[in-house]
Formats: sequence, structure tokens, C-alpha cells
Amino acid sequence: MNRTKLKVLLIDDSEDDIFITSHHLRRIETFDLSIDSEINYSKARDKILANEHDLYIIDYLLGPETGLELVRECSREGVTKPFILLTGKGDRDIDLEAAKTGVYDYLTKGELNAEMLERSIRYSMERYFSYIAVAESEYRFREIFNKSTDIIFVVGEDFRLVNFNPMMSKLLGYEDAEMTGQHLSTFFETDAAAKEFIRHTTDSSTNSDIEITLLTREKARKTFLASTSQITSLDGRLQYQGILYDYTNLKKSLEQRSLDERIEAIGKMVRSMAHEIRNPLTNIHLSLHQLEEEVKEDGHTYIEIIRRNSKRINDLIGELMKLSNPMDQEYKPVNLRTVIASALEDAMDRITLKGIKVQENHAATEKLILGDKSKLHMALLNIIINAVEAMDKKEGLLQITTITEDDTASIQITDNGDGIPAETLPHLFQPYFTGKKNGMGLGLATTHSVIKAHKGNIEVRSTFGEGTTFVVKLPAIIED
Repeated sequence: MNRTKLKVLLIDDSEDDIFITSHHLRRIETFDLSIDSEINYSKARDKILANEHDLYIIDYLLGPETGLELVRECSREGVTKPFILLTGKGDRDIDLEAAKTGVYDYLTKGELNAEMLERSIRYSMERYFSYIAVAESEYRFREIFNKSTDIIFVVGEDFRLVNFNPMMSKLLGYEDAEMTGQHLSTFFETDAAAKEFIRHTTDSSTNSDIEITLLTREKARKTFLASTSQITSLDGRLQYQGILYDYTNLKKSLEQRSLDERIEAIGKMVRSMAHEIRNPLTNIHLSLHQLEEEVKEDGHTYIEIIRRNSKRINDLIGELMKLSNPMDQEYKPVNLRTVIASALEDAMDRITLKGIKVQENHAATEKLILGDKSKLHMALLNIIINAVEAMDKKEGLLQITTITEDDTASIQITDNGDGIPAETLPHLFQPYFTGKKNGMGLGLATTHSVIKAHKGNIEVRSTFGEGTTFVVKLPAIIED
């Protein structure tokens, strides 16, 4: 029969007691025991901390110190292997104190024999191996919990956060203390979206994933695929566990690809039609010029109607061409502050008319970018005009901030206007999508094309009823 090998350290300040206890240990047949002994407290401590034994049998009295003091000292140093405490006579107080200290078993020397020691060793080792299994399982879970790239959280039946992993704090931008105990709805964009997620989670018949959108502390939108399940806490309370996979960038990538394909298709159509439309328009203008001299005075009204609508068609074609024309790749160094200043100047009549305040906050270090100054001017002007139109007279505040990093120059344009509804945000840069009565839906689509042509990115953050921030990031010229 294979016997479990164990290295035992016997600690007692009496050599006679060590001899007797060792005799009992050697009579045990269920274990293959290797027995070491030590009578000195300090040396015993060093041997325990060396972690070369599987089990420690310690006498309660060790000269001026006690075995419990030795157990406490070694436990504080991280020792978890089993301790068995021996004492000259039974003492309930010592027994209780030993249990609190972490001693696995407590034996009286006067009653000691091989059978009793075998039982104690077997019990202590089984308990230790169970502890190790639980500790390893907990460690693996903790590693998964702490190092997961997904958000993992637990909420109570009231949907307040009970536990969450570091990734939740990282992705949402909050400190742990700010999130603990918060209701999960705090992080949703709308109350309706939060209620729908709670309904989905509590519905036991639903086990499918659900797409949700959460807001970071800075009000940035993040899209997650959420998987939830009901669990029970150790004290029997109902809880819910959730795992959130962040696929914000993937969704943006798919949306961007779809938008690029749509713009490219529109561009091809516009370029093929522009020539065919402008030729008849030229003939209409020439004919109108001839008719002006021949038509009676009361007919000039109709000529003006024709001329005005022809101009509108020509302007529409011009806007479409701006959207569809490939950007010039021979860019020159451009100072973004200069472009911002010129865009503000062109929008100043509208800004003044509505009594809007303008605040500029520029980075201490200026960065140049490679680009087309006129097209960047047009892109920023479109954003500024939209911001101005969204704000109320005399109450509007337009904030323009520049931020520079090693290889990036960013522009933030913020208004305190009406904000953009959540359902509108995903369509904001699509051609012909507009919330304006007389808009053509090309301004922001054009801006998007310009920024992308400059190898930049444009994002929008908005809270309906509070305001909107556009963030334009462009690659900066890296100085040697």
C-alpha cells in the first residue's frame, strides 16, 4: 500500500517528551513520516519559516514563550501549513485560543498514543488539502476576475453594485469608492435603457445576450454585449452577475466601414451626374440672360424665380462635390489655431446675432499638422455653426479647447445647447441625415470626410438637454 510521505517537525523544550512523542509517531503505519525535532524557540521559528516540513507538532510550553505565540508569529509571516498543539493537561481556554489562532488540532500529552496522533494528523492534512484546494480555486477566480479584459460585476436584488473588477473602473473612468453601492442605472444613458436591462436580467426565461450602452464619467458612450445570470450569495440572498464585453471600437469600425462605403457610392454617383446637370444649368442661365431683354416687366418675377432655383441647384451640386471629391494628398504644414481663428471669424456674425459667449483654451505647446487649410476651415466651421444653432440666444457658451500630445493635436468644441438625442447620434455623420427643417444633411458628412482624409478621427459626446462636445483628433508633425 502506498503511504503518504510527510515531513514532521516536532517542537518541544523537553527532550524526554520529544522522545516519547517520536515513539508514538513511528508506530503510525498509514503515513510514511520523516521526523525532525527542535527544542529552541528561535531555531524552531526559523525552521518553520524555511517551509521544509509538511506538519508542525508544537508543545504549548516552550520555556518563557508558548507554542501559541510561535503559531501566531509564523502565521503572520504567511505560514499556512497545519499546526497541532500539545499540552500537559486539558484546558478549555487554551483549546479555544488555539482554534482562534489557527491551530488545526489540540491534544493532551497524558492521553497521547499512536492512534490519537494518526487521527489528528489525518484530520489536519485533510483539512489543509481542502484549504489549499479552496485557496487555489479562489486564486484562479480572483486572477480571472482581476485580469479579465471584460467587465465583471455583481449586484444585489436592488441592482446596487456589490462587487466589480478593476476593468469596470478602468473602462468607465470612476474610482472604486465612487462606484461601490451605486445603482446600476447610474451608468446608463437613459432611465428607459436601464429599466429594459433590468427587465432582461430578471426575466428567468431570457438567457440571450443584450447590447447596452453605458456612459463613462466623462459622458463618453461605450457599447457592450451583456451576459447576465442569477446567483445566490453565501447567506442565501438573490444576486445577479453580469459580464460586459466592450465592443465599442469594433462597432465603430463596422459603422465607419458602412459609412465610408455609402459616401464612396454617393461620390461616384455625384461625380457622374454633376457634369450632366451643370451643362443644362449653363444653358438655362444663358437663356435667361437673353429673355430678360425681351420679356415684359411683369414677367421678370418668373425669371427671378427660375434664376433663384437654378442657383440653389448649382449650390447643391457644389456641396455634393465637396463631399465626394477626393482630398488633395499634397498637404502643407498647418497651424490649427489659425484655422480655428478663421472659422470663428466666418461664424462671428451668427455668434454676435445670438449673443453667444466664446471661450478659448489653447494648449501651451502648439503643434502643426499636415493638411489642407481651406478644407479644415470648412470642417471646423460646420461644427461651430451647428453648435451656434443649437444654443439659445443670450445664454449660449461656445468653448473651444486644443490639446497637444506627442503625435496628436486635438480640438474640442463644446456647446451648452439642446444636446443630441441618443437615437440620433449613430446617424450624425451620414449624408442627407439632418434634424434641421431646411438642412441638406451634408455639413457634418463633409466634416467627417475631411477629417478622415487627414487620417484623423472625429467623435461626439452629447447629453440631451445639456449640450454637445465634438472632439477632432489629427496626427501632428513629429519634431526631430
